[in-house]
Amino acid sequence: MMILKKLLFFFYLFPFFILADNRLKTDGNHLGKARVTLKVAIEEIGYSPYNYKENGEIKGFTIDVLDYIKANSKYDFEFVTLPWPRALYLVAEGKVDLILTLFKNKKRAKTYHFIEPSYGYEINQLFTLADNNFQYNGRLKQLLPYSIGTKREFSYGKAFDSANYLTKLPALTEEVLLKLLLTRRIDMAISNPYVFNQLIKKNNVISKVQAMEPYVAKTPVYLGLTKARADSKEIKKTLG
Repeated sequence: MMILKKLLFFFYLFPFFILADNRLKTDGNHLGKARVTLKVAIEEIGYSPYNYKENGEIKGFTIDVLDYIKANSKYDFEFVTLPWPRALYLVAEGKVDLILTLFKNKKRAKTYHFIEPSYGYEINQLFTLADNNFQYNGRLKQLLPYSIGTKREFSYGKAFDSANYLTKLPALTEEVLLKLLLTRRIDMAISNPYVFNQLIKKNNVISKVQAMEPYVAKTPVYLGLTKARADSKEIKKTLG
């Protein structure tokens, strides 16, 4: 069915129309088929603008994509809130079926199906305290003297991930990264600016934290599907 390809094609042509009413794009081929529920891993904090909670409701571009797939296939989606490392593990084991906004690399491709094409881009940026005067012009080797807080089991693009000469200190969540930064236990944190800026605002520390430019990476994101299901290839073919 190539649902995702079809959706993104029309979205690029008519960005304000395609997601307005999924029913207008239903092809009807799925009608009468038994519904299959897929478990989808999401994080409590969300990942704006792709998925986030608003008044208790899960919203975002990825959710719109899943709603479109639901309307045009036999698949329903059940959301399971998990920490990122746990989500990766459970999807790899087949206990959860899908993970959102997943970066693609050779190691992950052995464990997960990546639903082609990518449906967006992820930006990652460095943050430090406002009273620091660190220099960074895009060359990762400039960061050699500093400790950088990262999110455990998270990918920040090929260049940063392979920069083994850097001092990277993993933490479970972005909230922990912010605390480590504010208490000077790390020199910098790397994160999605949408997510990290929300945390900075929520904690009323806008004057204490500054973003560093340029961005570290702009990386395509995918829906990641477990390979542990017997019908995983069928799901991949249908969703993509």
